[in-house]
Amino acid sequence: MGNIRGNKRGGSSSSGRSSGSSDVGAEWDFTFDIRPRRQQQNSILIVDDDPAQLNLLQIMVERAGYKVSIAESAQAALALMEEKQFNVVVSDFKMPEMNGFEFVKALRKLDAEWNTKEVPVIVLTACGEDIEFSALERGADMFCEKFRADSLLVKQIRFLLEM
Repeated sequence: MGNIRGNKRGGSSSSGRSSGSSDVGAEWDFTFDIRPRRQQQNSILIVDDDPAQLNLLQIMVERAGYKVSIAESAQAALALMEEKQFNVVVSDFKMPEMNGFEFVKALRKLDAEWNTKEVPVIVLTACGEDIEFSALERGADMFCEKFRADSLLVKQIRFLLEM
């Protein structure tokens, strides 16, 4: 994404007015900077039991400039969190053995040991609104519907990192 910048032009405006009453457009040069934002190498953990979905999400988030680690189960994700700190965790809701809610609960319990309470979590879901709002009530910071992940997930990650 680009940034809009305004730089004050030197000298007086061409209209001959004094600088106190000049037209803003004549006094300022607004340009659109189309260079992409430099992404910090923030570390994102993506958890999903579906290898195809996991691969797709990994590629999408890496293309946005983030460093991505993946886990095919909640247990594998918790093991990864013992070794490394992550800036954002993205977790599927429907997984065998431990679903997304149980994973978030386990993650929050580990706070004293691994400082995970402040790590933002996005829960991915293909289910209805009941699940989505339950995710927020149970400790997730955001939810994302899987069918909208291609247009929304990276924006959500960026938002959480900039908070």
